[in-house]
Amino acid sequence: MSEPAAGSSRLTVGLAQIDCRLGDLAANLDRHLAWIERAKAAGVDLLVFPELSLTGYRLLHLTTRVALPPQAPLLDRLAEAARPMAVVAGFVEESDRGLLHNSAVLLSGGPRRHIHRKLYLPTYGLFQEERFFRPGRRLDLAPLPWGRAGVLICEDLWHPELARRLAVAGARLLIVLSAGPGRVGSGDVPASHESWEMLCRTTALLDTCWVVYCNRVGWEEGSFYSGGSLVVRPGGEVATRAPFLDEHLLVTEIDLREADRVRWRLPLLADERIDIEGPDAEDRP
Repeated sequence: MSEPAAGSSRLTVGLAQIDCRLGDLAANLDRHLAWIERAKAAGVDLLVFPELSLTGYRLLHLTTRVALPPQAPLLDRLAEAARPMAVVAGFVEESDRGLLHNSAVLLSGGPRRHIHRKLYLPTYGLFQEERFFRPGRRLDLAPLPWGRAGVLICEDLWHPELARRLAVAGARLLIVLSAGPGRVGSGDVPASHESWEMLCRTTALLDTCWVVYCNRVGWEEGSFYSGGSLVVRPGGEVATRAPFLDEHLLVTEIDLREADRVRWRLPLLADERIDIEGPDAEDRP
């Protein structure tokens, strides 16, 4: 694998659908380094790990113990090991104000890094994120050698205005990290996965962009994570998917120009209007 050519729109994406050890940064770092080596051997240009991949998800009282600042040496080790790949991983970020965030970091060589703080924190059912994290307040495009991309974390994808704003701003690739718990059902496909696949395909269709969705696997504190990571083409067709329940490196070559071609045929983003008046949050009963 070599540095991407200037202006290249083709890249090989790898989704590292892995299990994580709850609260164990050292063990999870070792796992990341091992999967980085596998991805390098497979010729991957952009490697994506799941949500909170460096810490595990159901941290509760462990959250403060595994928090890292954005310039932590551990993240430097990931960046150096991945070079010349770009890598996206999930971690607990401690801001310079001491606030904790469920964050994703994109490392693409050198000291520069893009961080997305999860904007929507589910706090219902088994989810308790607002008890331990602060929500992000900003949506930005992430710089990559092949163009700008959007990064979202799990629940963020269920709020379609976020993906739409990223696509309108120029993202042709949407990277989604997830720790979506599975639900046991009678079919061959976990019941929860059908919703995620529908959501990814709908986002790719309506926002005419590539969607790469990396979900974790394994058991943690009584919950299981089913995997089933996906790469979806602009227009909504599933290009490839990972198996359920097992760790897996899903490798796919994508061409970002495919988003341009779909947008020419289906100009949904170009026709987007911001001048339409009508009900908003202030009109709720």
